[in-house]
Amino acid sequence: MNKIFYIVIFFVFISCESRTNYKKPKDLIPKDQMIDLLTDMHKINGITGIKNKDGLKANNYISVLYEKYQIDSTRFASSNLYYTSKISEYEKIFKEVKKRIEGQRILFEDDSLILMDPKGKELRRPDMKQRNKDAILK
Repeated sequence: MNKIFYIVIFFVFISCESRTNYKKPKDLIPKDQMIDLLTDMHKINGITGIKNKDGLKANNYISVLYEKYQIDSTRFASSNLYYTSKISEYEKIFKEVKKRIEGQRILFEDDSLILMDPKGKELRRPDMKQRNKDAILK
């Protein structure tokens, strides 16, 4: 009985590993463009829950991205499927996306007037006189 149990467990572990490699699509989105597209998609996903000044939520910005990169949803889906089947390649893509988003986040934080911690406590308030002097010198 124990042998059967271990054999079943062995086959379960083997079957969990995905070895599917999809064929490279004819219209594959190049890696650098895919990084740009995924970076923009993550930024859009971050703002979709935020209301604008009129109290309306951002809705269909993904279609605007498709127009910007001159692709359609099927081309993105097939390219994304191909890249996800190559785990090490997809990991490199997402590391670059994360690096870009982190860099942009730091720029926006530095440009912010008041930085707050998650509890709402003020962390720092830049000296506006110094900020204006720096802006004039540039």
